[in-house]
Amino acid sequence: MKDEIAATVFFITRLAKKHNKLNKRQMETFACTLTTLLFERYKNHWYLDNPTKGQGFRCIRLNHLQAKDPLLEQACTASNVDFQSLGLPKEITIWVDPFDVCCRYGEKNPAFTVAHFTGQEDEHDVSQGIRQAVEKASSSSSSDHHSGTSSEEDGTTREPKSIPTVSNPNSIYQVRGRSCGWLGLQDFSILYSHRRCFVPDGVHPNPAAAYYLHYKGYKICRPALPFSCPRVDRYHWVSSSR
Repeated sequence: MKDEIAATVFFITRLAKKHNKLNKRQMETFACTLTTLLFERYKNHWYLDNPTKGQGFRCIRLNHLQAKDPLLEQACTASNVDFQSLGLPKEITIWVDPFDVCCRYGEKNPAFTVAHFTGQEDEHDVSQGIRQAVEKASSSSSSDHHSGTSSEEDGTTREPKSIPTVSNPNSIYQVRGRSCGWLGLQDFSILYSHRRCFVPDGVHPNPAAAYYLHYKGYKICRPALPFSCPRVDRYHWVSSSR
């Protein structure tokens, strides 16, 4: 879970840095706070044997119905950072699942992979992949602004290019005994050292994954009955009372 959360915060902070509204210390504080909040929120909703379970709960989302994601807003409040200073797109969805972090810019665009973990990935490749994901989100922002493919008629906010992040300073995921602070890429790569994931058999990765993993492990759990709640899109359902 530490790798997926680190990749998520790294991705978001790189987007925020591209907006260029936060100074180094503000970004450091925000990254540390967001890492801690993500860990506390997801630690009891992390299923290695069934990564798709709880996917909706582990979703960071902004759109015309929810201008501010509650978790991001909480991190901003705790860090004394203006939410708008992050400069995040008006429509963006980030899925944080075991072995995969994926993103979708706009409600109608296809998702793409931010980071994928197998236990054998190179840390440089992971950080490079996140940078490419940031650029992809940026190009999507520019394209949607001119073509109008966003679900709203107005334009979209500019995107970003930001910074690496860390881990929960009060948990076992603390980076080699260091408190959560401003990390460079070299420090960020520590999070990917000596990792040995256990990937279950038949796991279906996030929508952006280009292939299925073939590792032996626990059998994936499937619901006995179909969902009874309304379907929002191909990958998510919501309660009719919401």
